[in-house]
Amino acid sequence: MKNFTAIIALVFASGCSSTQYLYKGQHEGVDISYRWNHPKGKPSELLLKLTNTAAEDKQVDLSIDLYIQGRTVETLQADTCIRAGQTMNGKINGIYFVPERLTTAHIKEGGTQVEMTNTGVTSAICQ
Repeated sequence: MKNFTAIIALVFASGCSSTQYLYKGQHEGVDISYRWNHPKGKPSELLLKLTNTAAEDKQVDLSIDLYIQGRTVETLQADTCIRAGQTMNGKINGIYFVPERLTTAHIKEGGTQVEMTNTGVTSAICQ
């Protein structure tokens, strides 16, 4: 009976897991994904997940445009160095943004688009 209860708990927990990252593609050995986080009583956050699948360190320069109904509302920029095999994950050890012009209501309505408009990835030596 304990095993049955444990299995039910696992199935329930997996169904209630947090929002998954949306995969945006791979650039020169770096996988890029994102997801929205909506902390209660705070502005929404755009969390990035970068995974370096290459055998060498990479310098990553990103420009991210946020669109509503096909119009650019805000552009976010970041650059970082990511070691070979490393994953940078949102607020834990990665990159995140708090949009200034985009509200949580806009994002939750579903009309917001996130596009990586300029992605530069080059070999580097991370310090």
